Amino acid sequence: MEQTLQQLLADRVTAYAQSDRPRALIDEGIEKLFKDVVNDTFRSYGDFGSAIKEALKSALPANVSDVFELQRYNALVANALRERWEAAAVNSAILEQADKSISEVLTGKGLLTDEVSLTKLLEAFIDDHKEQAAENHWERPEIRISEGDSYGSGTKYLHIYFDPESDSDRRGSSSYRSSTRSDYELKHSMHVRVTGTRETTDHFHKVDQLCEVYSAKLDDKKVAINMQIVTEWERLVASLYFGSALLVIDCDPDDFRYGFD
Repeated sequence: MEQTLQQLLADRVTAYAQSDRPRALIDEGIEKLFKDVVNDTFRSYGDFGSAIKEALKSALPANVSDVFELQRYNALVANALRERWEAAAVNSAILEQADKSISEVLTGKGLLTDEVSLTKLLEAFIDDHKEQAAENHWERPEIRISEGDSYGSGTKYLHIYFDPESDSDRRGSSSYRSSTRSDYELKHSMHVRVTGTRETTDHFHKVDQLCEVYSAKLDDKKVAINMQIVTEWERLVASLYFGSALLVIDCDPDDFRYGFD
């Protein structure tokens, strides 16, 4: 009986080894292994997002803040990464996870949105400075929109300057501040090229202007890739400068106040 059982087992092992079942089990095991590795590599609490940020930062030229063409840098890099990985025939599961990670890094909190409303941006700016405005009894921020010189090109340019404290509040708080500041003395600015218009249903603001931001300044410093971007309105400015978003001018400078009066 012992010999018979040994022979029976040997026969079954041989038959099993020659069947397709071991190959299927091996394939299932390899697939599970790869899925586990991919999920571990791209886990939400992992380092892949930080690695992409560091790679983008190190790839930038030293004078990035002075290079006009790099205002679309995020979108260009994302597309380049995807194309390179696709050309290398990277496993589709890895490519899908990598694409998701790239999108999360580059679109985090509105970096690559289609449009940014100037109203939304300035309202976020006001919310961020409301506590300071209450402490200093400011009624409104200083917001100016002026038309620039087209130099015969037919293209319309606009310059938007804004500061948390208005000139009227400055004059009211100190007798030493009687003069009006120049545009360039205001802390923040955006310089835009008008690319189109869009009719609205607002009786008081009938046409929105669609603009590309070609230059921007935060806290008296030109926007750069290595700036510390913290607040919502700063992220929106970064989206306009580095991303592919259009600025929609859908308001007037006099529309905004802190609301304490």
